[in-house]
Amino acid sequence: MQAKRAQLTIDWLTGRLWVREATGRNDGLAVAEIIRAGGGVPAQRPEWCGFTQAADQRANGLPIPAKGMQGAARAWFEPGSPRTYFLAGRRGSLDSIKPGHMLGFDYGRGIHHIARDKEVAPPLRKGRPPRGFWSIAGNEGRGTKAGVHLTYYPAANIAGASNWLY
Repeated sequence: MQAKRAQLTIDWLTGRLWVREATGRNDGLAVAEIIRAGGGVPAQRPEWCGFTQAADQRANGLPIPAKGMQGAARAWFEPGSPRTYFLAGRRGSLDSIKPGHMLGFDYGRGIHHIARDKEVAPPLRKGRPPRGFWSIAGNEGRGTKAGVHLTYYPAANIAGASNWLY
């Protein structure tokens, strides 16, 4: 059942790979639609990676973080939550990441960006951890090229992983 839900969430995001910001300031009609669908307020021009995942979850009848912070990337990776199974330096293994799972990225201030895993790049040698992940997220890129993108992230960049497919 989770594999089917994973495919539904990946398909929803793939259908939005054309979305781009109008001026590079977290704006534009399609971006505003995603922010609104994820529970945010477009007029505030929030960073919208978390709202993209919340909109995807809602569109597929799946849960979102209960704290009302679904737009904040860190809300998807709460320590002690049964959904969070990997936090860099704390617990878990990258080997557990599957398509449809959430990936969190730390740029020096804690987890501040979120993407959904589309595909695990296999290890270079048998018995080694995955070398990276192809993921889809909103609010990626700069300027008017910022939008929903499919991006490769090396395994070393992953700071957290969680499963919101149930």
